[in-house]
Amino acid sequence: MNSTDESRSVLEILIYDDDKTDINLHHKLITKYLDEREFDYNITDVSSQDDYSEYLKSKKPDIILLDILMPIQNGIDAARMLRKVSQTSQIIFMTGSDSFAAEAFEVEALSYLKKPVKYESLVHVMDKAVQRVNFSRSITVNSERIQIKIFLNDIIYIETQGRKIVIHTMKGDVSTYMALSAIQEKLPSSEFVQVSRFEIVALYRVNYINGNVITMRGGSELRMSPKLKEKVLNAFDLYRANHFN
Repeated sequence: MNSTDESRSVLEILIYDDDKTDINLHHKLITKYLDEREFDYNITDVSSQDDYSEYLKSKKPDIILLDILMPIQNGIDAARMLRKVSQTSQIIFMTGSDSFAAEAFEVEALSYLKKPVKYESLVHVMDKAVQRVNFSRSITVNSERIQIKIFLNDIIYIETQGRKIVIHTMKGDVSTYMALSAIQEKLPSSEFVQVSRFEIVALYRVNYINGNVITMRGGSELRMSPKLKEKVLNAFDLYRANHFN
């Protein structure tokens, strides 16, 4: 997994195909694409309905590459299953057939990749998928009577300043009037953690933790509450275990 780009969070990629030879090929192509784009990512490969069902119990893929023609559970049924738990996952079908266009429209698939998959075609489709993922992973806040969309992967940390909440992002600061707890409810707990009474940090922006001091990528230093230290360290360790091992 690559972890050099500080402007993006981790992409969850799922490849579901009953042919393990195809899985290996597509895994290599996806890895090449993600490394060239310098994304942080996790790729999971599954080849059976049981493994797919188990995956969906704990994770929701940002992007899924899905074979259509499988003997037990075809790709359309697998996509319908995914749509019951995620409306934002980007579905890319891989198939040698064009006969599933209506069903693909029903499950809001992004595109097809014809087998055998060519790298140039993969790049084009993945660029579109990543763009949609970045658009869907966002929150909206009111700032000076204007609604502002903030992408999650732009957030560095959030703090209270008097009655205001200031969201520090890669593109500048955004101020809004709301409770810290209210904005925390909008954020995925696997990627954000409250470190003090006044601050929430994006775990993928944390550079390191020394004692009670959290150093963010870019150099900002925040002091965590001793009461929250165990929770923060556990969240940080879990994040690193899930994304950097």
